[in-house]
Amino acid sequence: MRHMAATILHDDDLATDAVQDTFVRLWRMRWRLGMMKDPQGFAMRTLRNLCIDMLRRNKQHHTYLEDTTSETGSQQYDDDARNDEQRFLQVEQAIAALPQKQRQIIEMKYVKQMTIREIAQQTGLSETNITTTLSRAYASLRNHLQTFDTEQ
Repeated sequence: MRHMAATILHDDDLATDAVQDTFVRLWRMRWRLGMMKDPQGFAMRTLRNLCIDMLRRNKQHHTYLEDTTSETGSQQYDDDARNDEQRFLQVEQAIAALPQKQRQIIEMKYVKQMTIREIAQQTGLSETNITTTLSRAYASLRNHLQTFDTEQ
């Protein structure tokens, strides 16, 4: 298996990683291997697919690095980062403009990562009320952010 992986990847370390990943995947599905007609063939196909995935990821990574290291790519990256930061500030302002109840529920849902049921239990409101409040908050946020977009 390692020889096959090394042939595809042209890198001994990556080949070893691919074989290990293959065995991990096979172990996780060990109960199904007995039902297969050709478990060895399945193992080799799994290894081949993992190697191809590794090559694709590596190619995408190199393409990304080339884009960000070129002058225009670097400038683009800086512009994107600036735009992301500006958008984040706009979202913060939009959330701050929400009524207290909506702001509190948005915080519980996205900052504290609570479920609707947990929010309802903590606030004493019904789950339907929480869902309605979230819908209204989303609508307010959309309107607020669209106002920002049209001003620019």
